[in-house]
Amino acid sequence: MQQLPERNLDWPIAWDAVVEIAKSEGCRLKAYRCPAGEPTIGWGHTKNVQMGDEISQQLADKWFVDDLQEFAAGVKRNLSRQASPNELGALVSLAYNIGLAGFARSTVLKQHNAGNFRAAARAFALWNKVKGQEHTGLTARRAREAALYLAGNDEDLPLMPQKVEDESNLTVSPIAVSGAVTATAGLLAGLTGLTEQGEAIAAALGVDPLVGFAIVAAWTGFTALRNRAKQRNEGWA
Repeated sequence: MQQLPERNLDWPIAWDAVVEIAKSEGCRLKAYRCPAGEPTIGWGHTKNVQMGDEISQQLADKWFVDDLQEFAAGVKRNLSRQASPNELGALVSLAYNIGLAGFARSTVLKQHNAGNFRAAARAFALWNKVKGQEHTGLTARRAREAALYLAGNDEDLPLMPQKVEDESNLTVSPIAVSGAVTATAGLLAGLTGLTEQGEAIAAALGVDPLVGFAIVAAWTGFTALRNRAKQRNEGWA
């Protein structure tokens, strides 16, 4: 059975959420470098940690309480809409991993405060990269946090990196790529034949039929990108 911190301490969030974070972070009593290279000790504690440090289990648990109190307070300061225990626990878990600055600018927070709870849950998945690459452990943790945010969940996951990259830019997201593919496919199709719509536009404007078709293809791609940008704003990766 995986180790957990002492339950009878002054935890600032629901115990189920503490368990969630503890299982995601794991506990080591000797300083180590997380997958992102950050010196870490205890339950994902990084403040003033140096390689070679060692602590007791009691101190690890105390620091965990202190850290969660700090992060819970920081999360609450950013909330304009009340959060349920599950929601707060998931939000604190996210902030604990990505930092309060990252949390403050996150789509998760934006959509939670707007009352778009399913969009907020989807947006957890935007925070899953380390050094430009998707990290499978982070992807799993984000899914777990989203489940906790909506209803609660519980399963073991590996130790987490303590330095997570910001939300990916829309231009390199699957949304933007699919939109670009749509636009490109439309333009390529225009080289092999004319659509009735393109011919109609060309006739109405008095231009070359290929120009009319290019207008149709470009508008199709623009519309796809605009719609996908809207989806991204709602938390889709």
